[in-house]
Amino acid sequence: MNREADHTIKGFVYQFNKTLEEILLSENGTKIKVEGIVEDIDIISTDKIKAVQCKYHETKNKFSLSDIAKPILQMLTHYSENTNKNIQYVLYAHFPNETKGEKQLTIKDIEKILETKNKKYIANYISKIKPPKDKTIKDLIQKERKNSSDLTEIAKYYKRQTDLDTNIILTNFLEPERFKFIIGKSYGELIKDTQKLLEEKTSFSNEDITEIFYPNAIQIIADKSIESNGQERIIERKNFLNKLENTKKVAISRWTKELLSFKKIMKRRREQLLPKLKENHRLRYFIINVDSLYDFDKQIINFIVDYLKKYHYKIKLHSKTPVFCFQTKNDEIISEIESRLYEKNIYVNTGYIGKKFYEKEFLKEPQRIIKDSWFEFRLRLCILSNEIIDLLKNNKCDDLFLIGNIRNKEINNMLDVNIEKIGVSNFNELKYLLNLKKDIE
Repeated sequence: MNREADHTIKGFVYQFNKTLEEILLSENGTKIKVEGIVEDIDIISTDKIKAVQCKYHETKNKFSLSDIAKPILQMLTHYSENTNKNIQYVLYAHFPNETKGEKQLTIKDIEKILETKNKKYIANYISKIKPPKDKTIKDLIQKERKNSSDLTEIAKYYKRQTDLDTNIILTNFLEPERFKFIIGKSYGELIKDTQKLLEEKTSFSNEDITEIFYPNAIQIIADKSIESNGQERIIERKNFLNKLENTKKVAISRWTKELLSFKKIMKRRREQLLPKLKENHRLRYFIINVDSLYDFDKQIINFIVDYLKKYHYKIKLHSKTPVFCFQTKNDEIISEIESRLYEKNIYVNTGYIGKKFYEKEFLKEPQRIIKDSWFEFRLRLCILSNEIIDLLKNNKCDDLFLIGNIRNKEINNMLDVNIEKIGVSNFNELKYLLNLKKDIE
């Protein structure tokens, strides 16, 4: 992962931590909406909405107005369309060299932000705060998709028209009950404080908070943030804590990987998985998102070989043939993996006779010669599809491992199956969790 992507993910985790802090500090009946009216967090009480934007600028040595121009313009735009509503806009941003606490912006600061030369900002925000008078420009602004020449034309207009009036009173926006700019805590400090709040608001032990409940809280918020239905993104403290208390499996994902206690989280998750992995007579399905795992093509064969050597090699005791199912758009992946495994003397069952898939063939049990420790085939391979989903649901396993980002609701909500969600990004982490290697790199 490149540094820019790494900082982006860290920024999201910072936002999720701030969301968690707001949930834990909220009063009964208050609703917290993830990804709200101006992004990030809405705190909704009976008579007021507090709309919070979080920004994490870990690498900025010096604060400048350009760093906060976009969120300020988004807030001004929303305010211009909702001046009659009781909304407080809060910008919560971390800058390492700024003193924590409230920071005052002046009218001159806002006016400077409104002078932006950014063409997209002009088209998307300035045009609503300072509406144009020219019909041609109005028509360009109304276009759902604007090309570069449209943006240039709009920007040129605003450069010429220096006397356009704002449709809001800027001093009203800067009133404390309407807008606050807060220099936020550092990444580590915010994490520490949210964990402390969890300890204060629950009966969880400090160790369990660090290794189970805190990462799970971050994951619940992350899952909420991608719900398309706004109602599904609403969280109330009581319900949130109840769900947290009933979620004992440690969440492993790209979000929890960014937490300071990641190695402890991984160790606890490994310990949770081990007892069932030690059982011989368990049918296991692995559904793997090919795009979620780094270097998939180079490492998938060795991973399968390592798994079979540890968990499916005893001719008498390992009686349940595992299924490896891949979520991918590559239709050739099964034949490619089958060929490469054959070269390692591992035979598989794909259910195909010629070019046609036969369910009966896929589900048949392998012949075995006990004295020779010989299996007709050691595993089943398939690509995730509606047909395969129905087949897996109708022939349930003991353990369903979801590796990477598996967003299929039918799979995620399969009944009467032990579902293990493992949102790792590489095979080293996956092997460590499945006890195929001793240490995590």
